[in-house]
Amino acid sequence: MPSSPRGNLQELARKLGVAPSTVSRVLNGKAEQYRISTATRDRVLEAAKASGVVVDHIARGLRLKTTETIGLIIPDISNPFFASLARRVEHSAREKGYSVLMADSQERTDVEAESIQLMLGRRVDGLVIAPVGESSVHFSSLLQHGPPLVLVDRVFPDHVAASVVVDNFAGARMAVQHLAEAGHRAIACLQGVPESSVNRDRVRGYQKGLLDAGLVPRPAWLAGNSHTIEGGEAGAKQVLGQDEAPTAILALGNLIALGAMRAVRALGLRIPQDVSLVAFDEQPWAALLNPAVTTVAQPIEEIGDRAMSLLFAQMKAPESAEPSRVTLPVSLISRDSVSAPPAR
Repeated sequence: MPSSPRGNLQELARKLGVAPSTVSRVLNGKAEQYRISTATRDRVLEAAKASGVVVDHIARGLRLKTTETIGLIIPDISNPFFASLARRVEHSAREKGYSVLMADSQERTDVEAESIQLMLGRRVDGLVIAPVGESSVHFSSLLQHGPPLVLVDRVFPDHVAASVVVDNFAGARMAVQHLAEAGHRAIACLQGVPESSVNRDRVRGYQKGLLDAGLVPRPAWLAGNSHTIEGGEAGAKQVLGQDEAPTAILALGNLIALGAMRAVRALGLRIPQDVSLVAFDEQPWAALLNPAVTTVAQPIEEIGDRAMSLLFAQMKAPESAEPSRVTLPVSLISRDSVSAPPAR
């Protein structure tokens, strides 16, 4: 309910030429529910801001038993993928009149568990979580007694929960096929967090791509253990420093790819003349690097939108909403970081 006197709300309605109920519904985040046009909503919000008319969300929450808040827990806010995902979730939530409380789990299960308890303590109306690790013990009670939940990017095979993921297996397989078609027979893979579902699926896709091309996966050409620049650099130096070094690298993350590029330069090599590179995750800067990097693109905005759509469906009808798993396709964007392997 508005914290300013009701007369201010009625005065605002007169100035805008709309009904007081329209102003009230917009200020209470119900514009979409009552099919109020975006233009009218924006006019009301702009005029309300200028006039100092605000909504007392605490009082309204006590009355309706809702906090109008969504909890978002992601593994690493410094990772551009998760930063972009968080931005989209916040955008979708704001369109529905909700705010977002975010936590960074730092790729640690204990921090993730603490963050979940923090969100429950704040009485969030729903949760969107990109989980870390293999252990899902701390999700058991959440699934049974917690608020509506949607998992994104990563999932647990032993728990039934609504989720939105991409086809990581197909994406990695597609990348290897692209490198093989360019003539590469020695293809290494730099992975992220080994125990995550995303990493497992991408590694399986990498290995299947090799087998499809008539190549045998080599354990020595699978390196890395984190989705960081440092992890990518260390992994690239490890595989490129071998007596029989690969001529191409598939990096299973955008930060990993940046680390690989730094390692290639440090070793006095060039991309793609000496080593070809494909990165999983498309970011705006991938096309601006020298050379521009070939990527496997994930539909980040659609991931965020679909996750919020599933979450709001659960919040609207928690008893009838069946948990569903949405798997979105990926695509390959070919650029200058892949060429034929060097003659040996």
